[in-house]
Amino acid sequence: MDERCLIDVRGLYELLLDHMGPTHWWPADTRFEIAIGAILTQNTAWGNVETALDRMKAADVLNARSIADLPDETLWDLIRSTGYYRQKAVYLRAFCQWFLDLGEWSHDDDIPALVREVDDETLRRELLSIRGVGGETADDLLLYVFDRPAFIADRYARRMFETLGVDDLPKSYEGFRRRVMPQIDADAWSIPEFQEFHGLIDELGKTCRTPEDWNHSIVAGYRMPLP
Repeated sequence: MDERCLIDVRGLYELLLDHMGPTHWWPADTRFEIAIGAILTQNTAWGNVETALDRMKAADVLNARSIADLPDETLWDLIRSTGYYRQKAVYLRAFCQWFLDLGEWSHDDDIPALVREVDDETLRRELLSIRGVGGETADDLLLYVFDRPAFIADRYARRMFETLGVDDLPKSYEGFRRRVMPQIDADAWSIPEFQEFHGLIDELGKTCRTPEDWNHSIVAGYRMPLP
């Protein structure tokens, strides 16, 4: 018989926050920088993304219009550290054109208002229609750029839920996301709490390199009966 304490998703968030404190994730100066970082971090380590972002800042091109207008060779050189740089340049341009089409804004916190009239699911579908934006990237953008509720079902989240005894998770990103999101009452969670939940999961995940690490982590004494 499994004698671990039962925990739900809200309890998991509170457990992580109590043990780890706030992470203030995502590391960036602006929402637009978050968006570019979310696209560049695909299939690479975050340190490589930081190098690219620093180079773009130094060249004063970390804005949608500059990225859209840069010569290919210049953009390739700026983001080369992230790998697949030619492909990612195409993705960045696609996002920047979509972003520019949203309209004008003068302050970073005005960005969510650009899509105020678009509901969450429609906005997610729009993001997924942008070349190079998959499920995880779309949820990063929803949560950290546009202040919409999202559960980011990344590899650290998967390992955490498996440690909590959820052994029948769908293998796909979308399946995992759809399994967990209904267990979160979006009306009861603030956007900063959604953001912090992802940050806490990823910060713990970085310390758990092996299954044994997870089995000795702060979540190991709990079990989540996920419907």
